[in-house]
Amino acid sequence: MATFLDVTGLEHFTNIFVFLFVVIVIYATLLWSKILGSNNFINIMVGLLIGIFVLFSPLSISLIATTAPFIAVVFVFLILINIVAKMLGAGLETMPAFRGGIVLMIAIILLIGVGVKIKTQYEAEAEQGGKDLSDSFNLLFNPKFMGIVLLLAVAVFTVAFMSAKG
Repeated sequence: MATFLDVTGLEHFTNIFVFLFVVIVIYATLLWSKILGSNNFINIMVGLLIGIFVLFSPLSISLIATTAPFIAVVFVFLILINIVAKMLGAGLETMPAFRGGIVLMIAIILLIGVGVKIKTQYEAEAEQGGKDLSDSFNLLFNPKFMGIVLLLAVAVFTVAFMSAKG
C-alpha cells in the first residue's frame, strides 16, 4: 500500500541529490573561507566541477549519500550555535578556533565513512574469492596503533598552537 511517507522512489534521484549537495557545500565552503577570493563565479565553477567529478565515481556517490545526513546534522548544530552566539552578543566571527573544530568534525565523519565503505567493499570482494585485507584493518584499528596516531595528533596540534602568534 502506498502512503505519503513512502519515499523509496527518491532512491532513483540519489545522483542528483549528491551532485546538488556537493555543489552547494563546496560553494558555501569557498565563500566562507574565501580561499579563492570573493569572486562568486570562480566559487560556483569550482563547485560545479567538483560536483561533476563526483558523479563519475560510484564509490564517492555512495560515500556521500551515506555521510550526508551526518554532515547535515553538523551544519544544523552550527546554525543553532551561531543563533545562540548572536543572542549572547558574540558570533562565530569572534571564535576563530571554532572553524577548525567544525572542519575537523566533518573530516572525522568523512574518514569514518570512507573506512566503513572501504571495509565493506573489501569484505564483499573477499567473499567472492578476492583479496583479503583483514590483516591491514587489524593493524590500522589496533588500539596500540590508534594510540600512537592520537599521540601524534596531540603533538602536532600542541606544536601548532605553541608556535601560533597571539
